[in-house]
Amino acid sequence: MFNVLFVDDELLLLEAYRRMLRQSPFQCHTLTDSAQVMDFLSQQSVDIVVADQLMPALTGGELLQQLVKKHPAIKRVLISGNLNLVEPAARVAAHSLLEKPCSKAVLLSTLQALMEPA
Repeated sequence: MFNVLFVDDELLLLEAYRRMLRQSPFQCHTLTDSAQVMDFLSQQSVDIVVADQLMPALTGGELLQQLVKKHPAIKRVLISGNLNLVEPAARVAAHSLLEKPCSKAVLLSTLQALMEPA
């Protein structure tokens, strides 16, 4: 079982991700506040972080850049309603980019590909 943390300020989307991961090899964790991610990671082991780009406290791109420095082993996915607006530094920090909304099939295949041995 792999642990995935979804970070999005929209509760309905977090619930949708939780439903998408039911009966999959992924355990879903959620946070609505990007500023709480580092505290969460100090208490919980996570394999993948999926972060929304547009969030109030810290953008998804900024969060992924912090993860590169503090938790480089964690796989990083940035999800955005408009990938054209994602800054180059955020693109570099992300292992994968997803367009919002994404289907269950796309989400699961992206997560599975990240967990395959190199």
